[in-house]
Amino acid sequence: MVNAREVNGKGFQPALGLLPVLSIAIAAISPTTSVFLVYGAGLGSAGTGVFWAFIIGACIAISMAFCYAELGSVHPRAGGAYSIVRKVLGGPLGFVAGLLFLVLGVVSTASILVSAATYLNSLVPQIPVNWAAVFMMLIITVFSLERIGTASWVAAVMLAIEMVVITAFIIVTFAAAHHPLSFLLSPTTLDPKGHLMGVGLAGMMAAVVPALFAFNGYDWPLYFAEETFEPRRTLPRAVMFAVVASVVFEVLAVISATLAIPDLSKALGSAAPLVYIAQSVVGPVGTTILLIGVVIAMFDTGLSANLGYARIYLDTAREGSWPEPINRFFASMNRHRVPKWGFVFLGVGNAILCYFTSLNNLITFTGVIIVVIYLLIAVSAIVSRVRNRSTERPFRMPIWPIPPIVAIIGVILALTQQASRDLITTTVIIVIALLYWLAYLRGKLETGAKGLSGGDI
Repeated sequence: MVNAREVNGKGFQPALGLLPVLSIAIAAISPTTSVFLVYGAGLGSAGTGVFWAFIIGACIAISMAFCYAELGSVHPRAGGAYSIVRKVLGGPLGFVAGLLFLVLGVVSTASILVSAATYLNSLVPQIPVNWAAVFMMLIITVFSLERIGTASWVAAVMLAIEMVVITAFIIVTFAAAHHPLSFLLSPTTLDPKGHLMGVGLAGMMAAVVPALFAFNGYDWPLYFAEETFEPRRTLPRAVMFAVVASVVFEVLAVISATLAIPDLSKALGSAAPLVYIAQSVVGPVGTTILLIGVVIAMFDTGLSANLGYARIYLDTAREGSWPEPINRFFASMNRHRVPKWGFVFLGVGNAILCYFTSLNNLITFTGVIIVVIYLLIAVSAIVSRVRNRSTERPFRMPIWPIPPIVAIIGVILALTQQASRDLITTTVIIVIALLYWLAYLRGKLETGAKGLSGGDI
């Protein structure tokens, strides 16, 4: 068994301040990627009510950010949400969070890269979508294996480019608005016969999960806790700055795009409604420039997201969550002090998905997994305050307990409107995690076996 001190002695070293870790977080959210990735799904579910879906999602996201910021200031570890759930709610639910992240790591990055490759293919039809996505995953893996300072610098440069893109998109679409602001107040869509019809709360809630997927990533600073200077102070600030940036840019982009829709029926019938809107506003040349920026943004999102997942896997290994050979695999670090085999695992897993599937339906599936993790974190925020009242909290969320209660109600309502296929798949993953804990991890605990950290399982 690998000794925990041995692993940690060769492990992470602080190298990040507020701005680098904030750059990684905003790049992981990527307002440009998020809007171009999920707007079509939201428009299809809620029509012009996609605006309200993003407003509801923003309220949930801000509430969740308060929970992440407070809990992250108490439990600053590379495992982030996984470590928090495990420490607060115990081993079984902690492993549920760990397995959900394991699945997310090999699904979400691939879905983003396939989307990026699809936009690239629309610019250069000779470029095959799946091979382009695989190639991008290879480049991301190479960058991920470098020092975190190098990877954060690359992410920051591309982030600057994409912020110019999303800002320009917001300005030009507002300038070309076809509708007044009142157009958003009465959400409408089209019935099967092509007639206008109102959108109810159920339709808007169905679009909330894609909206939450779009905002997701503000928790990413937590996964660099062991590489950040003064993490208990820096991480909460980065989380809150990141969520505010994502909400402001994404809500403005959704408002401006929806007001600029020239023909609702054509937008709803388009496979890429934002491209249709852009073409009507800036023409083919402007749209080409915009799509180049979108591809860069999506690549940046894939890189930033990838950086976090391997660190979560490493933390699960340090806690002895897997059979010993797998623990050694995920805990192994390279000369740059990053989890090398974790990144190789992510690279291979995502590359396979990039090649063999279009991943068209994975936005809602990954969204369901994300909101289940949100539910665990929101519950953890309440349990932590109630059970550990004397614990020092460098960051204390305001108006407690309203944020976690808002988050819990919001995600439960959103889950009730999701496709049964996504809910069943996520439930199966949760059941597998609990059975694994009962059959294997609990036995290790009862026999006194220790994980790589020497702590409880």
